[in-house]
Amino acid sequence: MSDNVAQWLAEVRSLQQQVKTLEQEREQAYGSVENWRKLYEGEAQQRRRDAAASRRKIEQLEQAISTENTSENLPNDSQSSADPDSSRLKAEIATIENTQSITALKAQLIATKRQCNQLAQQVKAEQEAHEQTRESLTAALGDTVNLLSKERTEAQF
Repeated sequence: MSDNVAQWLAEVRSLQQQVKTLEQEREQAYGSVENWRKLYEGEAQQRRRDAAASRRKIEQLEQAISTENTSENLPNDSQSSADPDSSRLKAEIATIENTQSITALKAQLIATKRQCNQLAQQVKAEQEAHEQTRESLTAALGDTVNLLSKERTEAQF
């Protein structure tokens, strides 16, 4: 009978050790999930900042194009604005009007439009990269959650 008790005690100790090991692995998995979540959030935040910066640059370029198109038809006094970028663009346009021909202005407009298109493509590429990163991190989180669920069900038996 004492052999049965000793055997049961050994089995209980073994199971306690297995439970302790599984709990440690679970905590490591939770740590991994948290780390992946932080990485995902950091990446997403950086992508949002980059996209916002690109949108602002596109808006500035569109405004510059619009200002260049309307500056031929409107006198400078009718374009009053408190925006420093707008003032800088107006000064730049005035300088261009004084020193360059219409052909040079058209060439600069074309170059500006190309730059606008390039920035739009960069924004699109950033959005696609963000989507791919989000999908891969979501898949990694899903795999980790599945492993945790599997460990929990195994630990119950």
